[in-house]
Amino acid sequence: MRPRWDVDLIFYGTTSIHFEVEREEEELRRRGYSKEKRSDLPQVVVGMAVTRDGYPVKSWVFPGNRTDVTTIEEVKADLRGWRLNRCIFVADAGMVSEDNLAMLRRGGGHYIVVMPWRKGTEVVEKVLSHPGRFQDVKENLRVKEVRIQDRRYVVCHNPQ
Repeated sequence: MRPRWDVDLIFYGTTSIHFEVEREEEELRRRGYSKEKRSDLPQVVVGMAVTRDGYPVKSWVFPGNRTDVTTIEEVKADLRGWRLNRCIFVADAGMVSEDNLAMLRRGGGHYIVVMPWRKGTEVVEKVLSHPGRFQDVKENLRVKEVRIQDRRYVVCHNPQ
């Protein structure tokens, strides 16, 4: 029986866990991008969805050669059966792709994803050049909110 949490915000992330053996296996233990800097060893990728209070909602184990960006559709499908109140899906930059953003928007879905602030990225090219000023929030935080077509961007910058 599934828990009946009322959840409005889901934080999702992944990490890799390596094995101290050199042999891969067909199912899960595979070599891939290692967040532990151990790409020389087989690993698994572990995904975790938690509430805003840090309570785990669900976890996944993926093959070690699976990239973060390819896990979103499966995670969303697994969470579809849960009773989630106007759920906002929060993920990091490793999850960002046009296909994932379109899939998260389907059915009125909401999401927050981290976008890297690097030259040539959408954030630099469109958002930072868009009219509007940064507002100082704290000594080490200024924020600029921009709406471009159907997307809302909130750019956070630490000037220090």
